[in-house]
Amino acid sequence: MPNTDASRSQEVRSGGIRLHVRRWPGGPNGALLIHGLASSSHIWDLVAPRLGRLEIEPVAYDQRGHGRSTKPSSGYGFEHTAADAAAVIRASGLRRPVVVGHSWGANVALELAVRHPRLVSGAILLDGGFSSMRDRFDWHTAKRVLSPPAFGGIPVDAFVSGIPEHTGLARTPEIEKVVLSLVRVDGHGRVHPRLVRANHLKILHALWAQDTDGLLGRVRVPTLVLAARTRDVAPDQADFARAKADAARRVRAVGSPITFEWIEGIHDVPLQRPEAVARRIARFARDARTFAGGARRMEGRWRSSS
Repeated sequence: MPNTDASRSQEVRSGGIRLHVRRWPGGPNGALLIHGLASSSHIWDLVAPRLGRLEIEPVAYDQRGHGRSTKPSSGYGFEHTAADAAAVIRASGLRRPVVVGHSWGANVALELAVRHPRLVSGAILLDGGFSSMRDRFDWHTAKRVLSPPAFGGIPVDAFVSGIPEHTGLARTPEIEKVVLSLVRVDGHGRVHPRLVRANHLKILHALWAQDTDGLLGRVRVPTLVLAARTRDVAPDQADFARAKADAARRVRAVGSPITFEWIEGIHDVPLQRPEAVARRIARFARDARTFAGGARRMEGRWRSSS
């Protein structure tokens, strides 16, 4: 089992806020790892050490409002979150890393690739960043359906005991550590989310308003959309699965430099299948550099059937 505690920490300033950054041994190539909404850099704890063994130096950070980073009351649009990612790349000394975003982090990675293409060698959008929320919901419905659950104040033991039910993952010490990074525990042993509800909704609105199809059409660096799917789809998830398949067909139609693949697993696939995720990242990072400026040649190599 790789040592998930081998990271070292630093602080990076971006537009007046402080970002908590972690990096693991590796090299010579780099990967910037961006977590999703209401998550933290610890979502990569099982992937990052594996990347190090595959000669990729991983750097992850807590996005603004999350984890141990500053939690301002404004500045949650993509112009701010993409600028944060760019600041981390520059401050950490990564030289044109592959940027890997999970869930909302994939939307941030997409914005970064479009806004700052010279900073990255390629992008991986891991189960996010390739479908428009507005295709399924108006804002009122999105806010109602996707608002965060109210769990603040429950005992920490009850919180971690719900891991299998709420995440679909086994309750292990490694998974407990990741889940506990999402909350703070008060003096009475009760948990409170680190991302406050008001900021959560600001990010949700930015997601709803983002034109993902337009951004995908503007990407000029090799980009892999890596979408998670499971063979057994619950009845209440059937509509979502169909919408995801429709989005996959649209992505494939975009063509070079965008490619699409499925990965079997749940949404939190970095925790469920870290070895598979790390190998996909390492392979893409190698090919993104080998075929820099030749995304058409990458397309045939990376395209897979659905």
